[in-house]
This record gives sequence, C-alpha cells and structure tokens, in this order.
Amino acid sequence: MTKFFRGIAGLIAVGILLFLCCSPAATIPIQVLKPAAVTMPGVRKIAIADFQGPDRSGSQIASLLQAQLMETRFFDILERDKLKTILDEQTMSMSGAVDESSAVEIGKLLGVDALIFGEVTRFRVEPDEEGVEKVEKKEGTGKYETVDEKNIFTGKTKKVRREIMRTVWVDQHYRVRRGTVSVNFRVVSTETAALLAVHSDSKSYDSGKIVEGRGALKPVGEILAELSNSLCRTFTRMISPYYLSEKRAVESGKGDIAVGKKYAESGLWPEAIETWKKAVEQMPQESAGLYNLGVAYEIQGDLDSAEAHYKKAIALKQNKLYLEALKRIRQAREDRIKLQEQMMNTDETP
Repeated sequence: MTKFFRGIAGLIAVGILLFLCCSPAATIPIQVLKPAAVTMPGVRKIAIADFQGPDRSGSQIASLLQAQLMETRFFDILERDKLKTILDEQTMSMSGAVDESSAVEIGKLLGVDALIFGEVTRFRVEPDEEGVEKVEKKEGTGKYETVDEKNIFTGKTKKVRREIMRTVWVDQHYRVRRGTVSVNFRVVSTETAALLAVHSDSKSYDSGKIVEGRGALKPVGEILAELSNSLCRTFTRMISPYYLSEKRAVESGKGDIAVGKKYAESGLWPEAIETWKKAVEQMPQESAGLYNLGVAYEIQGDLDSAEAHYKKAIALKQNKLYLEALKRIRQAREDRIKLQEQMMNTDETP
C-alpha cells in the first residue's frame, strides 16, 4: 500500500510540473478600431431626422441611432432639440418633410453635410402563441421492490427497497412570444442630394417554448428595444469607425516566455516585449517566444514588426495559430489604410 501511495504522489508531482511548464495559452481581450463599411468623404457634421414609422417607433429609432453614433465620436451630430427648433421655424416636421428631394434645402438650414432618415416598416411583437403538448413524466406506483445497489466508492453491493416507477403522459402548457423590427436607413448628401449609404435590415426574436411555471416571457418593450438597438448598431458600424472587442492568444513556455506572459496578462506590453526579446535570444528555436513578440507588436500597432516575428515563428512551426495571426496582420493593414481615409475629416488618427 505504501508503494502504491508513493507512486500516486509521484504521478501528481509530475502532473503539476507538466501543468506549470505546459499551461494553456492565455486569451487576452483587446479593443480594435475597425473602419466603417462605407466611406463618406466630406461628411463631418450630420443631422438625424425622425424616421417614419408606427407608434413613435420612428422617433425611438432616430434617438437610438443618435446615441450610438455619438458614442463613436466620429461625427459632429446636431442635437435633436435644435433640429426640431429649426424645422419648426420653417414649418417642417421632423420626419415628413425630410427626403432626398428636400435634403439640400434642409441641409443649408441646418448647416450639416448629410442627413440620416428612413422608415420603420415593422415594429411589432405578435400576440403570444399558446399551446399544449404531451410529455413523459415518471410517477410512483406505491409499490416497492428489493434491488441490489452498488456503492461507487467501495464497490460493495447491498439490498435496498425502491419504489417502482411508471411512465405517464401529461399535458404541458407553453407560450411562445415573437417580435420583429425592420428599418430602412438612408444617408443623403446635403450638397448633391446623392445617396451616400442605404441599408435595409430586419431583426427578429423568438422566445421558444416557455413552459408554464418554468420561466417568464421577456416583456414586449424589452424585446423591441433589443431588436432596435441591434439594428442601429449594425448601421452605425456601416457608416462610422468603431471599436470591436477581440481576443489575442499568448502562448505559454519556459523561463522568460512564461514571465512575459504574466506581464501581458497584466497589460504591461512594453515589459512583455523586453522579456520576450530576452527569451528569443536565449531560446531561438522556441517558436512561442517569436509568436508572442508578434502579438505584442501587433497590439502596440507595429504591424511590420508583428508580421516579421509571425513569419519567423511559422518558419519554426507550422502552427494554425501563427498562420491565422499572419493573415490577421494583412487584414489589419487594409483596415488601417481605410481608417486613414475615413479619419481625414477628423483631428484623430488611428
């Protein structure tokens, strides 16, 4: 027995050592600035009119879109109260008067480069679907039998009395709630009346079967708000640069590779870079050090250095993680060029 426990202790020690030396890669969250899908040269100041739509849905969509665009800090956005005041002075409404044909006239009144407006074509949560389905259920019979029961720890069995169960079919009541919001978005130049961006989108919600007593249906207002937010977020990313949450994997390793990983996990990238440089000098055949340096340079914005180190890591090891990183750098270069074009109207640089 003593030899047995010594053997177990030895295996545990080896396992701990292997875990410390070969722990999984760390996944580090980062924020990446992505370019808008559509570039609108010369557009710096915009106004957002109420969208046409049922039950104040147009005003809600316009307010949500304005809030999300303001978060990007890319455009100068005319306050909606000021927009309403100017239009009221000209006996125009926030929605009905705004279209492609009137964009130039209204743009001059507002002093903006572009107008955003559109239509909410669907803004509805359907009446709940109610139904009944048959489901299996186990219930006791009131009768008992003696059976052998095995103890999973000792392996020993003993006799126990157990109630005999039977399967019955019972009615199960459920409800389903569905909703849809559909919007047409348009951006029009106030200088040329040209359409700069057009986007039609629809989002739907389906609760699935919510069984009575086992959950609550999401409120109607919450469903419509979530769908509307999703639509506005998609359109915001279409016309404005935005930050996207992504993750970068940092590999584990021995010595300074592991030390650098700790720095990276704490967001101390300059220290991580210096530590991984030492690791590469000491262990030039360890691909993890080269790859990690590539990650650090990428996050610091040095795409050339990142690409060079990814290529060196790939030369040592054809790792899918390394190949995906190299591909990501190529895309990042294209995004940077597009961002620089889009940032020409601002004082900011990517």
